[in-house]
Amino acid sequence: MAQALAIAASPILTRLYKPSDFGELQIFISLMALALVAASGRYEVALLLPEDEQSGIDVLALAILCVCLTTMVVAAVVVVCHYHWILPASVSALKEHLWLLPASVFGGGLYQALSYWALRHQRYHQLAATKLTQAGAQIATQLGAGLTIHGSLGLLAGDAVGRILGGGRLLGQLWRGYASEISALRWSRMIRLAVRYRAYPLVSMWGALINASGLALPSLFLAQYYGPQYTGWFALVNRVLGVPAALIGVSLGQIYTSEAAKLSRSDPARLLSIFLKTTRHMFYLGLGPCVLFTLFAPWLFQVVFGRGWREAGEYARYLAFMCLASFINSPVTMTLNILERQRAQFAWDVSRLVLTILCMVLPYHFNYAARFSILAYAVAMTLMYGIHWTQSYFALRHCAARAITPFTGLAQA
Repeated sequence: MAQALAIAASPILTRLYKPSDFGELQIFISLMALALVAASGRYEVALLLPEDEQSGIDVLALAILCVCLTTMVVAAVVVVCHYHWILPASVSALKEHLWLLPASVFGGGLYQALSYWALRHQRYHQLAATKLTQAGAQIATQLGAGLTIHGSLGLLAGDAVGRILGGGRLLGQLWRGYASEISALRWSRMIRLAVRYRAYPLVSMWGALINASGLALPSLFLAQYYGPQYTGWFALVNRVLGVPAALIGVSLGQIYTSEAAKLSRSDPARLLSIFLKTTRHMFYLGLGPCVLFTLFAPWLFQVVFGRGWREAGEYARYLAFMCLASFINSPVTMTLNILERQRAQFAWDVSRLVLTILCMVLPYHFNYAARFSILAYAVAMTLMYGIHWTQSYFALRHCAARAITPFTGLAQA
């Protein structure tokens, strides 16, 4: 429903804002996505581990403290960039609105940490409600600002408002339910837990940063080489195809990850069955839209979003199968980490990042148009998602076979 609201508002927003405005929004979101990886020091993932509630609250407080520190660092960088004008060409279009970046990082980081707390207690209804809050606040702000002011400020402000309200709603629910544990917070326990789970900021964060870079860099490269208008067309495709697919996948992935963490040791054969069933259903769910956009995307984008957005439809045609591959893989993307195949996951993340850079840099170097860069990127990422699925499948088969073997040997004896 939250994504339906965002998509339903898009035909209005594309008539209130120019492609270059959407391009600036996409650059803004890419910068924020990179900051969010480090926002809570990856301690939000550690929230799933403590057995007692007080230790869980201590880790949550530690994650929120990291969010505050990261926000201060981002704010300091923004101030330096504003007064010394040390911005690359890809970011220079945002120079008047970069002050919104710390607010979005704070709201997004707070929501990120608190959503893992809700996941720890399997409160999926709370997460769903906050997504509606985020989408409603974001769209209302963007529509209101688009009717009163010109430029990308309304789009950026809507993003910041939505993230802050989503995080604030989860924070209020936390305070009402765990006031006694919050009042019992102690620095000594927080420091001890920070040391105990130090692998998350020291090791896990770098892999996550590489992973996020593979998603954020295409927008930044398009802005650097071709300008914000081309980034805006790419941004609309991401808004219509990529973001809904990713969020549906992430929502299902939260449930899959919770179950997979239990079954990876107790019943890997059942986990393999769930893996195949999940990805098969995702394939059936995504195939129809993929074929539709491959055949009719330019015409659909022109009719729905306006004549100036037909080029975005050409991008959507190129990216449709990549979005399908990402959609299939997104719920089970944590499989290698759950099976403790971090090296394989790290190698995949690095390979995707390298391919992303090559697909953007080489076409520009050889004077190809932006369409060629988009097509090369789509083909490379479709291949990479297929490789990741294959790695996960064979890792699960290996674990299932290893779990069955001892029992087979015992029966024969």
